[in-house]
Amino acid sequence: MKRLRTPTLARCYAHSASLLAAILIAALPALTCAADVRAPQEVRTMRADAFLDSIAVNIHITYTDGAYADARKVADDLAWIGVHHVREGTPTNTIPFSTYLALAQRGIKFNLVVHGELDDALGQLDRLAAAAPGSIAAVEGYNEIDNFRMSYRGRTGEAAALDAQRALYAHVHGSKALAGVPVYDLTGFDVKRVATRAGSADFANQHAYPQNGDQPASNGSGPAWIAWAVDAARKYGLPVVMTEFGYFTIPQAGWNNLGVDDATQAKGVLNGLFSAARLGVTRTYLYELLDEKPDPQNANSEMHFGVFRNDHTPKPAANTIRNLTAILRAASAGASTNDSPSYVLRGMPESGRSLLLAGGNGHYLLALWNEVPFWDRATGKPLNAGSVKVQVEFEHAMRSAALYDPTVSADSQQRFDAPQRLTLDVPDHVILLDVISSPKPGG
Repeated sequence: MKRLRTPTLARCYAHSASLLAAILIAALPALTCAADVRAPQEVRTMRADAFLDSIAVNIHITYTDGAYADARKVADDLAWIGVHHVREGTPTNTIPFSTYLALAQRGIKFNLVVHGELDDALGQLDRLAAAAPGSIAAVEGYNEIDNFRMSYRGRTGEAAALDAQRALYAHVHGSKALAGVPVYDLTGFDVKRVATRAGSADFANQHAYPQNGDQPASNGSGPAWIAWAVDAARKYGLPVVMTEFGYFTIPQAGWNNLGVDDATQAKGVLNGLFSAARLGVTRTYLYELLDEKPDPQNANSEMHFGVFRNDHTPKPAANTIRNLTAILRAASAGASTNDSPSYVLRGMPESGRSLLLAGGNGHYLLALWNEVPFWDRATGKPLNAGSVKVQVEFEHAMRSAALYDPTVSADSQQRFDAPQRLTLDVPDHVILLDVISSPKPGG
């Protein structure tokens, strides 16, 4: 499958209808200006192991002329960052079926996107489900039908794609081999014209690519990108997945579809995972694992979305994901507890964000970040905004706490004994306070 991404999204400016018309892309037809967006239904607490399981990535093992040609190295890269959920096209004749089986044997779980003729794709789904039971985590309808032509029984266009989605849903839910496998919606149709996804999808599905070097869920005007994408899908009353999200690493100035440097990509990827979870997204598939081919002249942005470079060396984003998954695994170990700490945050600015992750053996990870601009599109350089001081005040003293910055290390940066009040420097990217709770005195 060639190009699994929407190159641009809309940025709204009420004062300039002509500018909006020029840059609006149909990937999210229901996007409106920030002032018109309904407030997202924010998640305040979730399980750390559920968050870990929400981290996923796009791969392209069907591309045999670049970095993805060596499936063993692809599996090694996934193991290195601690991610086992991937998004890939349904098997085709372009690569051996054994490549899918080899990845499945390494514990990889596929979200398989319908590719080519639907009947052929359904046959391949059944074949893989029989050959590698449990390897298919989800099945997804056609990708970005507004960008890529598809056909179904001799028809093309949105109506044909929606009919194909219903046929896909019926097949998956009627198959014993695919029992329990959810169906993700197709992408690229106009949600304004479609009232329901009953009989078509178990999960609404969106893509988001922050523009202008913006933070994942906001820009100078307020909620944006991930927030817009999630809001557009709420009308269907379904859980939401985001099957594409990312930044490309060509530092650029200017307007709209801008790349950033490696360090800012790492921040954006990290913040995007937490912003998506906070806004209720069940699983986020980063775009993508590898830079597909060498592009030393930086002439093709499509070749720079990877969290690994073309030679499989990790960018800062890959290191950040590796650190994050290690922190999450450590915090998730052991039996879950129900003594969630009661706390207040003092000094959090309006742009500040938080999410509490419940782990095991009394561990709770409090994620804090300040979603202020981190890229200067006028100069094409990072802003590196200063930190804000935030006080975390617990109802009573905790057993201990440790502070982590996934962009730096999987090791703690600071430790605290029996803390009740802590003052933390919260930067423009996620930091994690690992709190070991203690029973309330007299409780």
